[in-house]
Amino acid sequence: MRAALLDAFDGDVRIVEVPTPRPGPGEVLVDVAACGVGLTLERARTGALGGSTPRVVGHEIGGVIADLGSGVTGWAVGDRVTTSFYLLCGRCTWCAGGRETLCANWGGFVGVHVDGGLAEQVVLPAHGLVAVPGDVSLAAAAIAADAIATPYHALTARAPVRAGSTVAVIGAGGGVGVHTVGMARALGARVVGIEAEPGKAERLLELGCDLVTGPEDATDLPWPIDVCVDTVASRDTLAAAVGMLGRAGTVVVVGFQAGSAFELDPRPLVLDEVVITGSRYATRAEIAAALDLVAHGKVPPVIGARFPLAEVAQAYRAMQDNAVFGRIVVEVDPA
Repeated sequence: MRAALLDAFDGDVRIVEVPTPRPGPGEVLVDVAACGVGLTLERARTGALGGSTPRVVGHEIGGVIADLGSGVTGWAVGDRVTTSFYLLCGRCTWCAGGRETLCANWGGFVGVHVDGGLAEQVVLPAHGLVAVPGDVSLAAAAIAADAIATPYHALTARAPVRAGSTVAVIGAGGGVGVHTVGMARALGARVVGIEAEPGKAERLLELGCDLVTGPEDATDLPWPIDVCVDTVASRDTLAAAVGMLGRAGTVVVVGFQAGSAFELDPRPLVLDEVVITGSRYATRAEIAAALDLVAHGKVPPVIGARFPLAEVAQAYRAMQDNAVFGRIVVEVDPA
């Protein structure tokens, strides 16, 4: 079968022929229809997420079950599915308590520690699957499983947003950022988009931002910020996020990068009781909830470009160049 293979870290991803995988006990084989391409794939390419090479990459997967390994129950050939990005045990205290992204026996990432979904077929753990509603396309499901589920977790579990509150999104024009805007709107919030690229401002206003501003003007806003979601998490954006909060506001950090440590003045934490917290991906239940929002038209996936599997290199370049508003999808048509 055809697959997008990373031969070595820092190398290019290329389409090659690889053996068709077979599901083992507790696994399923999925015919891939679509796979999202975001900045996590660049971090995987450079080795920042660990794992090993050669590796078939890709974790934002929408597809149809083609075969079942032994011992798999609750799923059938023909079921439409997506998957958690995380390799979870499903048994530890954290998994049992509904916080499975903190799994004590975490096994790594799909597409990093095991082969991923930028391929015609992929083998996945059955217990990591999430059913896709019939009225959600598999391309939309691939996006929902990460770029929509991530802000769902951030804005419902880590910093619950109330209707009428004000949410700022740093990096609002990125793949996660645009869906954080959509999620905040769906939850009834006023939204301030903070985006360094002026060319994305009009699209963000069309998505529902009440105001779009550049980072340099983010300290002079017409409303106090109740929740600021930082999708960039650089030294400058983290400091700016804390500085724009109103009283009792919360900064939610949904990513990180090397060298982004910053100095923190503790006075706002004490005098204004502001909170800085992290948000790590989403649970399977939250992925299902995100898919339900998509199914009901509450948070539409923003797909900015589509590429066939044969053009995965072009998809990577578009992602690396930040040339697309929203998420990139690679659509897989069997040869």
